[in-house]
Amino acid sequence: MSRRTRVTRALLLCIIVALVLPVACAGASHRSARQGDVAYFSSGDFDSNELNEREPGSGQTPLMAASLAGQHLVVKALLELGADPNIGEKDGYTPPHGVAFQGRPEAAAVLIEHDIRVDEAHEDGYTPLHRTVWGGQSNHIETARVLLEEGDVDPDALDAKGLSAAHVAAKRKNDEMVRTLLRLGADPNLQTKTGDTLLHAAVNAQRPKMVEAVIRAGGDASVTNAHGQTARDLAERLPSEEVRALFVSHAEVGVEKKAADAPDEL
Repeated sequence: MSRRTRVTRALLLCIIVALVLPVACAGASHRSARQGDVAYFSSGDFDSNELNEREPGSGQTPLMAASLAGQHLVVKALLELGADPNIGEKDGYTPPHGVAFQGRPEAAAVLIEHDIRVDEAHEDGYTPLHRTVWGGQSNHIETARVLLEEGDVDPDALDAKGLSAAHVAAKRKNDEMVRTLLRLGADPNLQTKTGDTLLHAAVNAQRPKMVEAVIRAGGDASVTNAHGQTARDLAERLPSEEVRALFVSHAEVGVEKKAADAPDEL
């Protein structure tokens, strides 16, 4: 083998190492983040240059990878090492959006504990709260609770379509999510661009328990939408007899209450 050939091969090897080594390092840190291997990030195997390294393909940093996987202890460790929570993955989504979409309440709580804002909308017009409502499972409901109670998130923020999280939950027929949002401050009389309140949305969903919850939370059955319809008008046009009966029963309770509150005649 000639000297020139040996030099050429050595140079090629250097180039290959320079290209492959960062990918290998990123693979180790991202794999550890997803697997919840907290010890890796305090070991001699971890290089601080990996801290904010974006993974080829996904564009995720180790922090984003841990957030999506719900590895809250790794999320905490990375933040304490100085990981940047503002680096988005390939589509620009940051850790608050990741924990919300996947329904990772513990990881969401860690982000909040480290003073990371969890109410900022992505360029697509949706906030983390909107994303967690899409999921609708028990872990998403708990994530919504964390965002609202601990993250000081506005429950009535509108998404790209002009809907609040509660309106979206109603459209998805998620009774428990609607109840949770109402309990944590969602306005039952907030109107969409078409004038629909949450009561309109609950009636449209034909969910008696949801309608009951909205009425009990102060939903006003007299509010009209852009079509001049109240929620009760809407109920009369839709098939659920149970939903229609709720308006009758609550109207009767209202009459009885007014009678009870009226002063006695002299």
